[in-house]
Amino acid sequence: SRFLSLPAINEEQVSKMILDIVAQYASDVPQPPGSMYIRPTHIGTEGAIGKAAAPTLSSMLYVLLSPVGDYFAGGAKALRILLDETGMRCAPHMGMIKSGGNYASALGPILFCPNGDVQETGAANFLLIDGNEIITKGLDSSFLHGVTRSTILTLAADMGMTVSERNLTVSELLERSAKPGVEAALSGTAAVLTPIGTFIHNGKEYKVGSGEAGPTTQKLRQALNDIQWGKAADTHGWLTKVV
Repeated sequence: SRFLSLPAINEEQVSKMILDIVAQYASDVPQPPGSMYIRPTHIGTEGAIGKAAAPTLSSMLYVLLSPVGDYFAGGAKALRILLDETGMRCAPHMGMIKSGGNYASALGPILFCPNGDVQETGAANFLLIDGNEIITKGLDSSFLHGVTRSTILTLAADMGMTVSERNLTVSELLERSAKPGVEAALSGTAAVLTPIGTFIHNGKEYKVGSGEAGPTTQKLRQALNDIQWGKAADTHGWLTKVV
């Protein structure tokens, strides 16, 4: 809210709103691998068109619920992704904001790499898996600090993997991707962890590892699903019981 110049919200109130509405519609939550999307939303509502250069004094806060089916009903197929070194997903200082405008401006299958800096796609964070190391850009204001990204990195560390949060160039990405066994994936609410099989750069295609979904990507995605679906213990206190 602060970064979008919206009125401040009460975090405890938002948490209660989420728990209340999920409890009300608990019977509509699909069975795994389906899920219930929860989208807290905050929008400005002041009816003053002449105040285009001033923040709204009023706003609306609500929570959307949406039951969804299995995103991987046909299997987790490896994606083909374009590497874009000229465009940007959004203004650099707005990247970490979960704003609708950021998504609308970047809906294509593109991995944004302004000036060679590997960042994210329009709706998911990017991860490179090289043996026992998982590499992703370190947190800054230029891209979204995804909850799924953080969760996957935590699970990777639990499995004994080395987590490297650092800058990654397009040159290093393509060089590593050519090695056998290397995997690339996108993490996000819907993506969970979706494999990338091919990069397209300057009109040329580059296969990532085998070009198919890799075993570590599958293992990490399954580990997260098992916690979400109650098949594995939640040792990090991520789950909230709704009564």
